[in-house]
Amino acid sequence: MVRKLIAALLVAALLLPCAAFAGSLSSRNQEFRIKADPALQVVDQEDRIDDAIEQRIIDAIDAIESKHQVDLVVLVTSNTPADYSDSLYRVRDFADDFYDYTGYGMGEDFSGLLYLIDLNNRVQWISTGGVMISYINDMREEQILDAAEPYLKNGDWGYAALAAMHQTGEFMDQGQMKGTFIYDEVTGKRLSGIYNPLEPFEILLAAIAGVAVAAVIVGAVSGSYSLKGRTYAYELKKNSTAEMLADEEQYLRESVTRRARSTDSVGGSSGSRSSGGGRSFGSGSHRSSSGRSHGGGGRRF
Repeated sequence: MVRKLIAALLVAALLLPCAAFAGSLSSRNQEFRIKADPALQVVDQEDRIDDAIEQRIIDAIDAIESKHQVDLVVLVTSNTPADYSDSLYRVRDFADDFYDYTGYGMGEDFSGLLYLIDLNNRVQWISTGGVMISYINDMREEQILDAAEPYLKNGDWGYAALAAMHQTGEFMDQGQMKGTFIYDEVTGKRLSGIYNPLEPFEILLAAIAGVAVAAVIVGAVSGSYSLKGRTYAYELKKNSTAEMLADEEQYLRESVTRRARSTDSVGGSSGSRSSGGGRSFGSGSHRSSSGRSHGGGGRRF
């Protein structure tokens, strides 16, 4: 009886942290659902955006969503946790969690973008998911933040969000940048190949070259079989002989020389992020508390 009681207590002790973690996720999910509806494209919790400007933001978002099938949301709030760190990881986690637990994102990979104006820490932040991680790489992310920053410094929150959405729409219309790749923000390890689509003139040039090579090969083979302009007869009995030889060579010893193959890595990796230089086309990625992958970044204003 005592042993059963001890075993039951041990099982309860092991399950308690799991239940607490599940409960915290559930409460976080409920907290975000109370504060916002995933159908909302502009979540102005501080009532700082004029109705006319809000409608212009919604129109810009509608145009992007209908054309590219991605989800976009603007969030203006003071409910973020205080974040004094250089990395702003608390703001990042808040943005990712709001996006995930409120129910934003299109398709199986929850593609979309959240633009956060954090009035508590005076930070603007971009959180991307799904295909938007590749479309809005580090370079484009910085340009979106640049477009909004002058308005933020003047306290024009609505115009800042509108500028961010317009810049995002322009990038989506341009398509994914040639040379883009995804890398892990912590380790710098590349997580995807380099996006390198063929240009139209490259496709045309390859097609022309392929047709030309094929024509040469077909002409050469056809000419060799038709024997145009010459006669040919091969006298098999006269021009051929056969002789059987016995090979009695014996190897007393055998040696094998092995050489180590070079294992130098191609490309290498670096853990630092940059909006220019070698990582200008890279798109940093990390995992949120929900387990999904997110890109993005931000800065103080």
